[in-house]
Amino acid sequence: MGTYRQTVVDLDAPPDEAAARGEHGKGWLEAEGFIRPVPWRGEVVYLAGPRWREAVDLVSWDWRARIEGVEEEPGDEVRVVVGRTVFWAGQGDAPSALCPHCRSAMADWPGEALDAWYATGVADLGCPACAHSAPLPEWNWTDDHFAFAHLGFEFDDWPPLHPRFTAALGRELGHRIRVVRGKI
Repeated sequence: MGTYRQTVVDLDAPPDEAAARGEHGKGWLEAEGFIRPVPWRGEVVYLAGPRWREAVDLVSWDWRARIEGVEEEPGDEVRVVVGRTVFWAGQGDAPSALCPHCRSAMADWPGEALDAWYATGVADLGCPACAHSAPLPEWNWTDDHFAFAHLGFEFDDWPPLHPRFTAALGRELGHRIRVVRGKI
């Protein structure tokens, strides 16, 4: 079955500021009514808030929403992920890395650079087409399959997040974002 995950990734949060920026973003989501805190097993989790529908594209959601008009609240929590993370879309074909300089697609899988970034937080990847080298987090990926960052907001089993909502979250964070989505 699996989980459909959408992660709004802050591409620019420095490691030493990621936790504070994550709290700020969570505070904004709560203040705007997109999420709400719920006590659960001695902790607090964040579920869909009263304005969750404004954050999503209900038109493209599942068949019940389209045919029957059912708009059930998403049941899974929203989590803030802090720390060096390779955010990935999950299942599917292996993506191509897209050069940030010339936009050429790299056919060979950059496994060593992925491993180095995950282990150390630093890795450069060279483009065979234009010979420029850039830090791995600057590269794009087909279908936004990967993002390398220190802060992400995970929405599990929510309807598709609306681009207007993700752009507003990015503006609130003051950084570039990438939305990584897929079935994990």
